[in-house]
Amino acid sequence: MTATSTCKCLDHLPAVANWLRHAESAKVINASRTHATDAARLDSLVRENVVAQLANLKTHPSVALALEQGRLNLHGWVYDIESGSIAALDGATNRFISLIDHPQTRAVSTTAQHGA
Repeated sequence: MTATSTCKCLDHLPAVANWLRHAESAKVINASRTHATDAARLDSLVRENVVAQLANLKTHPSVALALEQGRLNLHGWVYDIESGSIAALDGATNRFISLIDHPQTRAVSTTAQHGA
């Protein structure tokens, strides 16, 4: 994500460049916001990318069907290597919260919609 955040040329790494193209929507959203520091900008980009990838994942036919049928929950996590902590996207509030404090957190939950 640092390469995406700093607009690094990745022509010499075509596979990486192709993979990171999925982060473009997160980059556009993140660029429209003000950030106090470069670290805050990168942190926000990482989180926006999780949101964008979940939106992308929901368009896959098998995922869309499983969501519609109430057979699937999606989770969006950000893992902090330094601290070992995991922030989970809470789909109800669209905020990232501590997974250890809120282990039932889901980004997209179909069980509540279907009473299971």
